[in-house]
Amino acid sequence: MSDYQLVSLQQRLIDFSIWLGFGIGVAFMVWLAVRRPMLGVMLIIGIIAFLLGIMLFFGLDGVLSLRRAVPALLVVAILFPPIRLPGGIPDVRPEFIIAVIAWGLLLLSHLATGLPIRLRKYPSYKWFGLFGLSILVSMAYAGIIKNQLIIGRDFQELIKLLLYFLIFTLIANQDIKPTSFKHYYKLALVVLMLSAFFGFMQYIDFAGINQVLSPYYAPTQMRGLLVHGRITGTTPNPNEFGALMVLAISLAISGVLFFQERKTRLLCWVALPVFGLALFLTMSRTSLVATFLAVGLILILFLRQRGIKYKWRRIVALVVFIFIVGCFILQVAPEKALFRYSQLANFTEATSWVGRVENWNTHFALWMESPLFGWGPGKSTMGTIVDNEWLLLMRRYGVIGLVVFLGLFGSLFIGLCRIRSVNTEVSIVALTVALQGTFAGYALYMMLASIYHSLQLMPIFLLFLGLAYSQYKPRIRTQEVSKL
Repeated sequence: MSDYQLVSLQQRLIDFSIWLGFGIGVAFMVWLAVRRPMLGVMLIIGIIAFLLGIMLFFGLDGVLSLRRAVPALLVVAILFPPIRLPGGIPDVRPEFIIAVIAWGLLLLSHLATGLPIRLRKYPSYKWFGLFGLSILVSMAYAGIIKNQLIIGRDFQELIKLLLYFLIFTLIANQDIKPTSFKHYYKLALVVLMLSAFFGFMQYIDFAGINQVLSPYYAPTQMRGLLVHGRITGTTPNPNEFGALMVLAISLAISGVLFFQERKTRLLCWVALPVFGLALFLTMSRTSLVATFLAVGLILILFLRQRGIKYKWRRIVALVVFIFIVGCFILQVAPEKALFRYSQLANFTEATSWVGRVENWNTHFALWMESPLFGWGPGKSTMGTIVDNEWLLLMRRYGVIGLVVFLGLFGSLFIGLCRIRSVNTEVSIVALTVALQGTFAGYALYMMLASIYHSLQLMPIFLLFLGLAYSQYKPRIRTQEVSKL
């Protein structure tokens, strides 16, 4: 037999093996779908997700590029609901799956080529590690000294932190050119507007959306949506959607103030009333106050930024525009929303505030029993709903854990200051200022709700932080840079 015939026979055997394996796989999935419908559906979904992942990262040219994951993560994190799993299995956010697949492909590439995985050296890395260590220390202390029962769910907090770190590191180490930055900024505004429009459709129950799609996003908030008209958008509850709109409004206002290009500024002007109305319809008083704080810091940073002309003209135009939009919203707003926001004048007398104070007293007393190291996650005996994330962090990880957490957030905030000071690209400056304003708003928001423990809000925030940190310029010029 000639070499040509041998090669041809080998190719035929390979083709036959591929088609045979494909046929066996299809037959197995059909059998599984008939005998075990849930497992069959999960397997089919997994295969489809795998194929989509291959297309996402390899594209049509077959070349691995993790930069393709950036827009996909923005769209998925903001617009997609979590993947609901049967039984007691926790829900999974799709952006976590994309991030894990990306790192898996990066590891496989390293093993196949032998090229090292190089990452930029950010100061925040050590704070991620220290916070993970503080979680372990608090769990060990609570289990050994306080005889607190440690269960498997407690370790989910470590997995959560690891997933946060993977998302931030994946985006922060991308080689994103400043010219591409504006495209991501505009994409973020468009995606956030789509999220807001989804909330508007919920408010009018367009095409029965509240019976078909809304339960996938907010299954526990349907009564508030149907009875009280509090929209949840593409998040699990109205308060989280309000917090998402704090970020959206910060991006729009920062864009209005900093961008010079007319089309980009027009997009920001159009987006601003959309986000404002969506925020108002959430009826989230905490988010409304957080927005004012975020906008205030953005205005201060804009006035301090050098090299920007016509500052006061832009601020006056923005204030007049916000006043006009505010008057319009007040005219079309439902009475329930006006009543809820009117309670801000005497918020200490509101029923929700009184309930929160009672809950705070309970968890504050628990923290006082273990002030230094806390109780760990304590999911076996302690509640997870505290209505004050700062208190929840302190109760779980003690003063030490809270200090480390503040170090993590402080490091990320200070890094934004450095990025803004060494970059002249307008889109980079606008994003860093918007994120600093959002930091301030979220710090207030966390006094009454959760950001870090929200499996949707925190990844979204870290995505934008990662985008900003991709423009971080190290102090040492010889520092190695990732080639993701």
